[in-house]
Amino acid sequence: MQKAKISKDLISFVTIRRGNWIMKISVYKQKYVLVLAQHYFEIERFIVNQFTNQEEAAAFLDMLASED
Repeated sequence: MQKAKISKDLISFVTIRRGNWIMKISVYKQKYVLVLAQHYFEIERFIVNQFTNQEEAAAFLDMLASED
């Protein structure tokens, strides 16, 4: 089992699949959330999004997972 990679300012979580999306989430200085998402079946659908609000990031992830 892989674990999250943790450094002084960056936590990078393991890649997950939610719905039809493969997602990678990283948090920098407990303030910035970076979301990388690629559609599982439509590989050309790729999203990179940055948030300063963790609740907005969570809502975005939920929206993506329920999209298909």
